[in-house]
Amino acid sequence: MNRREFLLFKKVRGQRVAELSCERLFMRVVDSQLTPGSAADADSPWVGEPPRVVHEITTDELFADLERQLRGVDVVRVVDAAWLTSADLRRRLNSVLDGFRAGGGHVAEQITVNAETTEAAEKK
Repeated sequence: MNRREFLLFKKVRGQRVAELSCERLFMRVVDSQLTPGSAADADSPWVGEPPRVVHEITTDELFADLERQLRGVDVVRVVDAAWLTSADLRRRLNSVLDGFRAGGGHVAEQITVNAETTEAAEKK
């Protein structure tokens, strides 16, 4: 599993469940907002290894991908919501989750208390 993947899919009692890590989502959003470094010109000579080529995605693409990945999922468990420190991040995630609920999905939030994880009341 890629350390930057923020969705973990599994099946629980016949339901398709996606566990959404807000910590990893936060990291991906920060990555998407960073300005990419200067790209090496393809025609310029280089010595040693070629320049690293990385496809950077925008924040809009990140949330569009999240919406697509939640299609076909019955329940989303939101984990580590304390990482939703930015009002914009909360707003964008809530927009995705509102659309998920409108399509008949259920959203549950897990809260960590004294190193034990408990599931909070399901939001509808």
